[in-house]
Amino acid sequence: MKKNINILVTGATGFIGSHLCKELIKKNYTVFGLALNKSASIKSLLSEKNFYFEKCDIQNINRINQIIKKNNIKIIFHLAAALPNQKEFKNPFIPSDINAGGTLNLLYSASINKVQKFIYSSTSSVYSEPPEYLPVDENHPTFPSTIYGASKLSGELYCKVYSKIMNVVVLRYCGAYGVGQDEHYATHRFVKQALNQEPITIYGAGNQTTDFTYVDDIVKGSILAIKRIKEGTYNISSGQETSIKKLAETIIKLTNSKSKIIFSGKKTDRPFRFVLDIKKAKKVLGYSSLSLEKGLSKYISEFKSV
Repeated sequence: MKKNINILVTGATGFIGSHLCKELIKKNYTVFGLALNKSASIKSLLSEKNFYFEKCDIQNINRINQIIKKNNIKIIFHLAAALPNQKEFKNPFIPSDINAGGTLNLLYSASINKVQKFIYSSTSSVYSEPPEYLPVDENHPTFPSTIYGASKLSGELYCKVYSKIMNVVVLRYCGAYGVGQDEHYATHRFVKQALNQEPITIYGAGNQTTDFTYVDDIVKGSILAIKRIKEGTYNISSGQETSIKKLAETIIKLTNSKSKIIFSGKKTDRPFRFVLDIKKAKKVLGYSSLSLEKGLSKYISEFKSV
């Protein structure tokens, strides 16, 4: 596809969305960033000639339709979502309305306006927890344990329906970390504690594992999906299983910190092992990811300069 094609990125001010917008601009795409309000995360983009901000709630179907039609949008990256860490998440109807209903609004508008490709950012939270087997591939049972996961899976099912009449790709992200991440995430918290020579606090025994993925890899995998011709679902992650304790130890090593690891005694909400299988993304999309040390090294360097 030609790079002068117009791309809409929903959730443009979010953690992954803002990084995606910046990379698309670097690659000379024309980007329309959609969000509820402008924020510091896209401040550097507002002066870019190929970036246009569109204020919109994805629950507003008329406004969505207007934006897609007016700007002749041909590719949509849909990242806007109500996330588990948001205060309003205590109301279970909000993620359902935004994550499921908002996705349906976008798919409907994309279909009637002849959008060429719809790329939906989903999550590893759609899989059952704990997983039935490791590594978790795209055929693993989807049985979410949270309202967030259920709402994102609902969005996937809508994507499946619309894939019959348009090109739809579903990407399941896992364990994203990088500059701009919310402070409550372990990676951000550990790096901050290590750089400040503070104790690194771990919930549970520290043996629980997950798949930590540098945000640039997630962005890279997302952009690779532009070239995907047929509908498909892909895991986008590091494909590397890392325990929380190992994460803390690696961060201490990379920052040359004197921080000590302390077990808080609090229970973790994910007391199990988890890692995604990314062979499909590697084979079909040509995707690859950084090792934990290389990804964390880049993150720490960026963290210090912010």
